[in-house]
Amino acid sequence: MFVENTTYRCLPIKSMKMNKIQPFFTIAFFLGFVQLSVAQTALESLVSAEKAFAKMSEETSTKNAFVHFLGDSSILFRPGPVPGKASWEAAEEENDLLAWKPVFADISAAGDMGYTTGPFEYKAARTDEKVAGTGHFVSVWKKEKDGAWKVALDIGIGHPPALEKPFSTSAIAPKAVQQKPGANAAAELMQTDRAFCEKQNKNGLSVYLEWLSSEAKIYRPLAAPYDSPESILAFLTATDKQFTFQPVRADVAASGDLGYVYGGGNVSIKQGENIKHMDINYLRIWKNEGGKGWKIVLDLVTVIKK
Repeated sequence: MFVENTTYRCLPIKSMKMNKIQPFFTIAFFLGFVQLSVAQTALESLVSAEKAFAKMSEETSTKNAFVHFLGDSSILFRPGPVPGKASWEAAEEENDLLAWKPVFADISAAGDMGYTTGPFEYKAARTDEKVAGTGHFVSVWKKEKDGAWKVALDIGIGHPPALEKPFSTSAIAPKAVQQKPGANAAAELMQTDRAFCEKQNKNGLSVYLEWLSSEAKIYRPLAAPYDSPESILAFLTATDKQFTFQPVRADVAASGDLGYVYGGGNVSIKQGENIKHMDINYLRIWKNEGGKGWKIVLDLVTVIKK
């Protein structure tokens, strides 16, 4: 039975409104604070997982670390997408050394999906003084039902040693807004990525300017990450490369604010009067920035060597 609260009858209209609105804002503020706190805690646990992953690689073996931290349905690229954990389980144990560390991490509002990135170096043998290769890695992580972080996708680019940057985290960036994803959230992100691909395939790199987040990073082989407005603009206005992308799979966080798509395609590179064509893989990480919708926060391409 509904019982009217007669105490409101004696209040001026302004007071009535404030009494009704104030609890709403108090609750909204509290929920927002809890959301940020939960995400921050999850972000710290994600960074700790990445560091533990790297530590295990250095202290035991590359294979042991990947078998331990890769999810059962994880994806690696060798050269195209393959089951990650199964590939490492079938690999021979070697004496190489893969060392890395995260310099940037971000996470969904739900705290169930995030990504880390940073520099790596590779030595063919653990006792080697000479480094055989350097570059940047990107790992997409998902939280398992038991609360453990596992790598869902791992990929990277090789490039000469670059100036090291201090560690930073994005957590929930100011523009990121927790969404209420439906059952087809991944399909919707896939459609977004496909729309971007179709437009980019037709009109070229300049299309990125419409889709990039202000915090975007672009990774391409043989070059340090383009992670400043100046370097990104220089890359996007170059005319010697034409990329064609074809999405394969998408996944989205439970909060609907962070997701990724990977796929394949090719790149055509002008070399004087000749044009060289090469197959590629790509990873594109998207963040839902509220009124601006999905924006690209990280875009990586690797070349498939034949």
